[in-house]
Amino acid sequence: SGWVRLRFSIAADGRVTDVKVLAAEPRRVFDHEAMRALKNWKYQPKLENGRAVAQSDLEVQLDFRLDQQG
Repeated sequence: SGWVRLRFSIAADGRVTDVKVLAAEPRRVFDHEAMRALKNWKYQPKLENGRAVAQSDLEVQLDFRLDQQG
């Protein structure tokens, strides 16, 4: 199990861009999968005066838990 904290931006069309790992525990174990998952997310873009605008410097933490079978 572990977690990865990411910083990212949301483009005006809702796509996730500029994903960077800020911290992780354990380090470098889940980084790639966390980045891959976040890049597949789609957001409703923020509206200002009725127009979609990009957002930057957002953060999220993804938690990972490995279930043991057996």
